[in-house]
Amino acid sequence: MLKNILVGYDDSRSARAALQQALDIAEAAPAWIHLVHAEEAVGADAELLLLSEPGPVEAALAAAEAGIETEPDAPPDTEQALDAAVEVCHNANVPCTSRQVFGRAGEKLAQMSRLYNLLVVGESSEPKRGQRHHIGSNLRHLLRHCPIPLMVCAHNYHALDAAMLIYRDDAAGGRALSLAGELCSTLNIPLKIAVVEMASEHQDRIAAELKNALKAFHVESELQALDRSGAEVVPLATVEWAARCVIMSYAPAIWPWAPSAVRTAMGTPNLVRFIVP
Repeated sequence: MLKNILVGYDDSRSARAALQQALDIAEAAPAWIHLVHAEEAVGADAELLLLSEPGPVEAALAAAEAGIETEPDAPPDTEQALDAAVEVCHNANVPCTSRQVFGRAGEKLAQMSRLYNLLVVGESSEPKRGQRHHIGSNLRHLLRHCPIPLMVCAHNYHALDAAMLIYRDDAAGGRALSLAGELCSTLNIPLKIAVVEMASEHQDRIAAELKNALKAFHVESELQALDRSGAEVVPLATVEWAARCVIMSYAPAIWPWAPSAVRTAMGTPNLVRFIVP
C-alpha cells in the first residue's frame, strides 16, 4: 500500500518536479509525504564532523592566525526550502513531515527508506543539449542499494496518464507487477505491459497469469509479448506506447558491457521511472 512516501528534497528543479509527482500519488491514495533533505558535511565522516568541527567564531580566529582572508558564509536556506515544500503539501491537503539529516544523500535515503513504501527522487543533474543524462553518485547508490521501490522523476513535471510495465517472469517481476497494479489503480490510469525476454512457448501461459493477477486491481490493461529485450523496449515507451511512466524490476546482475532496461531508462529523457528491487 502506498501510504507513506519518502521524498528526497533539495529545492532543485528536479526535486520540485519529484515532489509534485509524489503529491499526485499522495492525493489519490491518500498517503503521507515525508520530506528529507540530506546535508553533506565536508569530510569522510559527517556524523563525527558534526561533533568535532569548529564553530564560525573558532574558524574565523584560526583563519586570522594563519593569515587567510575569509568571506562570511551565506546563510543556509535549507530550512526555508523545506518550509516552502511543506506549504506546497499543505496547500494540496496532503499531510507531511520534514526533517534534515547529515551525510551523503544516497546512503541516508537508502537507510531511511526501509520504513516507507516508496522513495521518490529527482534526476541527479539536468543534461545539457547534445549530452547524455548523467547519473550522480547518490542516485547510483540508490539504484543499487534502495530496499524499496524507487521512483526517479524527470526534470519536467507531467501528470501521469498511462504507465508501462517491462515484465520479466521472476520474483522481482512479480513485485513490479504488484506495484504497477496498485499505482494504476490509485491514479486511475491504464497499464500497458510489455512481456520481454520470454521464450515463445511460455508467452500464452504468462499472458493468462498476468491477466488473472490484474483482476485484483481493477485497472484497464493492454498486454503484448515482444521479441525484444527490456533495453530495446524502454526508449519506445513514449513513442509507441504513449506512456511517460515506466515500471521495471532491477535485474539480478547488470553487467557494465551489456545493455539493461534500467540503464536505458536512466538515459531516456522525459521518463518517470519506477525501479523495483
